[in-house]
Amino acid sequence: MPSPNLDHALTAAQRAIDLAVQHALSHQPTHITTKGDRDVVTNIDVAVEDLIRDRLSNWDPAVGFVGEETGSSGDENTYWVLDPIDGTINFSHGSPLCAIALGLVHDDQPLLGVTAVPFLGHRYWAVTGEGAYRDGDPITVSTTASLDNALIGMCDYGSGPDASTRDRLCSDLDQRLTGQAQGVRRLGTTALELVWVADGTLDASILFGNRAWDTASGAIIAREAGALVLDADGSPHSTRSRCTLATTPALAEALVPMMEVARNTTYWPQPAGTP
Repeated sequence: MPSPNLDHALTAAQRAIDLAVQHALSHQPTHITTKGDRDVVTNIDVAVEDLIRDRLSNWDPAVGFVGEETGSSGDENTYWVLDPIDGTINFSHGSPLCAIALGLVHDDQPLLGVTAVPFLGHRYWAVTGEGAYRDGDPITVSTTASLDNALIGMCDYGSGPDASTRDRLCSDLDQRLTGQAQGVRRLGTTALELVWVADGTLDASILFGNRAWDTASGAIIAREAGALVLDADGSPHSTRSRCTLATTPALAEALVPMMEVARNTTYWPQPAGTP
């Protein structure tokens, strides 16, 4: 299907996020289930996903949907993608560092993103070509130009079947960054890291592995705020990317070469047509 009207889509997304935030703030996680190696899901994750899926299907059932907890349905080229609670482990422990991230993807690129940080009281959004906003105010990336002044967010160490590879990559990069950057932070939520790059709280965010529900919304918000959002080899990021590097432009020259640690692993960009 052709790309939907983005103004109408943003209104639909904001209203769906309104429902999700209200639910997250007014309900407690009463049921926590392990869904893999060191990964959990709560009753709030599932309820938020159901709320948003139902709301958006009523808006335009022709647009597909991909949710972290309930999978995909509908159009595979133009679809909403949702992480109902990114940072579920944080959330289940009572930490406010978690986010609800909703993106609209067309031809492997996010066109729109809305990320709510309900327990910190902020909401971020962007539409391609229209800039990025936090609570209605325009935002831009930081002006940090040197690594020794940079605060960098980095993904968690590994879990699941490829944990050992990701552990090694994270360890290698962690050691390099710790010796050169002003600070390295592991927040446990990529969606939050990306919008914090957008508003200048962080100067860069690095993720080994890329799942669209974690990154689609934040990628468009960061990009519209002036960040470079790249794959491990420095090529433009898309939903097919294997890694995510969001950075102020001035730091890209220092950070992209460090991503070489992922070369010859499953986290390096694959040739076109590779599943």
